[in-house]
Amino acid sequence: MVDRLFRRGIIGGLAAAALARGEAAGAVAVVTPPPIDPARAPSIADVALPAFADAHAVWGATGRDAAGRIWAGVSALHPGFSAHLVVVDPATLRATVQGDVVSALRRAGLYRSGLGQIKIHSKIVAADDGCLYFTSTDEEGERDDGSAPPRWGSHLWRLRPPDGAWQHLLAVPQGLTCAGGCGGHIYALGLWGHVLFAFDTASGRVRRVVVGSVGGHMSRNLLVDRRGHAFVPRVRQAGPRAPLQAELVEFDAALRELARTPLAHYADGQSAHDAHGIVGFTQLADGGMAFVTGSGYLYRTDAAGQVAPLGWMHPDGPSYTASLFTWDGVASVAGVGQRPGGRHEWLVFDLARRTATRAPLDIDPGEGLLLYGSLTRDDAGGFWLAGRRSLPGHTYRPLLLRLTT
Repeated sequence: MVDRLFRRGIIGGLAAAALARGEAAGAVAVVTPPPIDPARAPSIADVALPAFADAHAVWGATGRDAAGRIWAGVSALHPGFSAHLVVVDPATLRATVQGDVVSALRRAGLYRSGLGQIKIHSKIVAADDGCLYFTSTDEEGERDDGSAPPRWGSHLWRLRPPDGAWQHLLAVPQGLTCAGGCGGHIYALGLWGHVLFAFDTASGRVRRVVVGSVGGHMSRNLLVDRRGHAFVPRVRQAGPRAPLQAELVEFDAALRELARTPLAHYADGQSAHDAHGIVGFTQLADGGMAFVTGSGYLYRTDAAGQVAPLGWMHPDGPSYTASLFTWDGVASVAGVGQRPGGRHEWLVFDLARRTATRAPLDIDPGEGLLLYGSLTRDDAGGFWLAGRRSLPGHTYRPLLLRLTT
């Protein structure tokens, strides 16, 4: 029945219209009917990325522009090096360099001797001005217990896709590791303490609020819905050995706190440093979002920002599912997950039935394979995944993958 309605354009038209009213975390909306068998694992194409000095990984730093091109941030590993930005033609899978952070700081007159910016860790966010927004950060001097931020701090950037020009917007001492946005509202979250920054793309005004976190904990993502409201975990701990307690806090564009909702299965016994908070998320057609915690528990928000638990993303319970996608924003969400000690699998969660399925993923696990995700899709409906693979001699190969269902 659902497939027939989609072919007639009824469900497809409603979902497309709903998704087109806004975008979250830089995902220009792409709506396609689910495949006949969503549970069937996708095929995988590996994008050949340009070679960079000290290249390490793509930590889920992906996005797309209004022209449908895919963008990715390739991070470095060692102090003093620079992250690079690449753009990919999804039709040919050809990747080209679009600059690096340290060179952009030199052009902006902000370079200091020895400075490094090894990470573009955030999503690459498409705003309604046609530009892309993202953050860069460093790790030199950063302490995992949360007692010190990176020596060289972080930066918020704007890039104009037609000419690829970088514009420096903001420098802060916190490590800005995630970003999101909708319309003219851009948010970035910094360590330590979950410091939330809001940037207005029209006025250039910056606001800041400390949401709160503990020790060396940092959520890998924040959420932004199509109203331009941000959702950030507030994390507490009663004592050094006590479990982490988290609630999801909603803010408007003026950073006024609107609501808070407890999050079960946020860390499930993990230390503050080891817990990754929100790891996968995607936009839904009703104006809400689906997201999964580092423990593998799935939640959704609705158009009004109400938060509801859905269940485990993996049918066997806890998993690390650092990606989340959807075809139509209605029937299901899917992602690549990994049970403790297991291989990566294709996971699909039926939103109506609240049931999960899994299928083997045709990818060589190798040594040190890490896969991180995003909600990024191309115009043909391909899902984009990122990560790294370990190589001999303590070197790494950044990964950018296109998944076809």
